[in-house]
Amino acid sequence: MFSSPLHLSFASVFSLIGLGLVCFAFFTDNWVEYQVNRREIINSFKREPELSLRLQTAFGHNIIYFSRNYGLFNLCFPDTVPQDIGSFNKMGSPCIWSNDFMVQDSKKEHFTSNELYRHYAAKATIVAYVVGIVFVVLSFIVGLFGCWNRSRKFIMSTGILLLLAGLSMSVAMLLWHYVSYSERYILDMEPHYKSWEPVLKLTSRYNFGWSYIISWIGIVSIVLGSAFFFFAFYAVKREEEEALTAKHGAYMMPNYYDKGAGAIVPYNYNTYAGYGNYPYYNQYNTAGYYGYMTYGR
Repeated sequence: MFSSPLHLSFASVFSLIGLGLVCFAFFTDNWVEYQVNRREIINSFKREPELSLRLQTAFGHNIIYFSRNYGLFNLCFPDTVPQDIGSFNKMGSPCIWSNDFMVQDSKKEHFTSNELYRHYAAKATIVAYVVGIVFVVLSFIVGLFGCWNRSRKFIMSTGILLLLAGLSMSVAMLLWHYVSYSERYILDMEPHYKSWEPVLKLTSRYNFGWSYIISWIGIVSIVLGSAFFFFAFYAVKREEEEALTAKHGAYMMPNYYDKGAGAIVPYNYNTYAGYGNYPYYNQYNTAGYYGYMTYGR
């Protein structure tokens, strides 16, 4: 059975690792990767001149014809950048701000119900993720007092806060999956997948990025940290009960009457001062307390 300090150490390590990973995933831009084979599209233009005339402008300006990585806030281009897009540099890659959170009300009025669901789900993803990070920070503050004072109440509260953080971030990931599913399989308008040209669908590859994977690893680490805080709570409870039992055991009188022949016999129990089966000196004294001085009467 592990001791409470070991459980608290594991809980602290997993919680710190989890917080670092989810924050790193939150601010990086590799949740989804779209890899577009532009060379193959150019070859298709050569084989079909009418396709080249129809897609020539979009091929140079529309982001869906470029390899790109999506984050929660930004859209980045690892290779070629669309013309006149107004990008900025972030960690060595040209990026643009995502338009998911800056939709004008006039444009939102023309949204279909599915577009509205996707829009609000994208906003809720950020909110749930931020709430989860706040829960982790609060758990660190409470856990600091709990570890310092070995308070079971604070340790349990820390585990509950971390569990709430993991649940909140898991909800955020589920909402993010709903947004991704809507963009790929439900919405049929630009710039979403169902509206793409057949040649673009054939030359594009979609996969989850390393930011997405890091986010899930961080969430699992936070949940493991929560579990170890619960284990530490029960370990502290067990250690306190054992210490209390040992303290009270020192004051308990042993039972001398059930120990057999080798037991210690109490003083004056059928003995004369503990030395064998001798009668007391005053057993036959019937003449008073100082009976040995009355022999002359």
